[in-house]
Amino acid sequence: MVIIVATFKPTDFGHVVAFGKTVSDRNQYTGASIAKFVQEYKLHFATQKRTITQQYMVVGTRLENTITIITRHDVRNDSVARAQINGIDYEVLSVSPDDSNEYIRYDYLTLSKITSGGGANNG
Repeated sequence: MVIIVATFKPTDFGHVVAFGKTVSDRNQYTGASIAKFVQEYKLHFATQKRTITQQYMVVGTRLENTITIITRHDVRNDSVARAQINGIDYEVLSVSPDDSNEYIRYDYLTLSKITSGGGANNG
């Protein structure tokens, strides 16, 4: 049996994602409660592209409007709830950590863009 291990070049990880949580904050002028992203840590990531078949398989599901990013394995990814890429907030829907014994391991995170109402974009 041949096991194919995903390998990436360092140049594949040319983007930065900030992971953190959302806290409630008060607007100093109106007193209204607003959600504010608080960064806990940053990682470089690569994007996972879907094949046409994979795109057709997720149509009509909660994964339809999501993106998948790949980071070097980090134990903090297991409990992260929010992410921010280029000022856009995302909910972390799932984390697939690499629990192999490989020297270099990768985590796959599925993200859904958060709409202005605070929830994930459901289509």
